[in-house]
This record gives sequence, structure tokens and C-alpha cells, in this order.
Amino acid sequence: FVGHRGHVFALALSSDGKFLASGGQDKVIHIWDGSKHLHLHTFTGHRDSVSGLAFQVGSHELFSCSFDRTVKIWNLDEMAYVETLFGHQDSVTSIDCLARERPITSGASDRSIRAWKIVDESQLVFHGHKASIDCVRLINESYFITGSQDGKIALWSMTKKRPLVSTAHQLIKP
Repeated sequence: FVGHRGHVFALALSSDGKFLASGGQDKVIHIWDGSKHLHLHTFTGHRDSVSGLAFQVGSHELFSCSFDRTVKIWNLDEMAYVETLFGHQDSVTSIDCLARERPITSGASDRSIRAWKIVDESQLVFHGHKASIDCVRLINESYFITGSQDGKIALWSMTKKRPLVSTAHQLIKP
């Protein structure tokens, strides 16, 4: 049997469709052929559930985040581990990446967002939510959005440490 044991929390497809990555509760990342649907490789290394996956657009570099508070980088052309990034003080809940080698992550109870400058070996840290941040998405290389358990969605700029706009996300009752 090839597959996950437990919940699958994350999926990512490379921009050329060659690779599909899946990660979950079993702490592993499975790599699949995107067109033939065959299992190619299994990455291990996370010490807790894999919560998010993102490919760098235009490459086969995969970023993974985990409840173990780390971000890992994998090279799928060589099926190899590259490095581990540290910084979050709690589970990393979401990850996204565009064309630059600068993934962005959200941390649950540490209520931080981190933009990782891999080449410079540094990170930008953003704060602004009052509760766990569960999701983050890049709009482009300069702006991103986050969603939090404080009921708010926020718009951010890479050049500002606080949200540009924060709005309540409320249920509308019929």
C-alpha cells in the first residue's frame, strides 16, 4: 500500500503539472507523477503532521510546513531534502509561494506571518491578528492576505509590518 495513514491535510501541484505532492497526519510527503498517477517518492523528516505544501512557480522546488513548527525545502528534480527553516513558535498552519524563492507562512498561536528570504537567510515577521492565523495566500510578490480565528481577513504589504486593511468576516444569517 502506498498512500497516507491518517488525514491528508495538504496538496500541491507543480506549475508544469509534472508533480503532485500530498502531506498529512502521518508526517510524510508523498510525491506522485502528475499525469500517470504513479507514486514516485516519499519524503520523511517532519516530526508532526504536514499542514501545508507549495511549489515555487516555474520550478520543482517544494516547500512544506508542519505542526512541528518548521518549514522544509525539497528539490524534486533530485528527490532530495534541501534544508529546514526555523522561526515559528507554534504550529505552522499554511504556506504559499509564487515565482521568487520567498515562501510565506502563517503560524497558529504565535500569531505571526513570516516571509522567508531563503537566499539572504533571513525572514520578515508580521503581526496584526489577535488569534491563531490559519491561512495565508500571496496575491503577488508584494501583497498577501491572511485569515484568522479572530474572524478577520487582512490585506498586507511586504513593506509594512501591520495589515493595510483588516475586515471582519461574519456569517450572514438568513
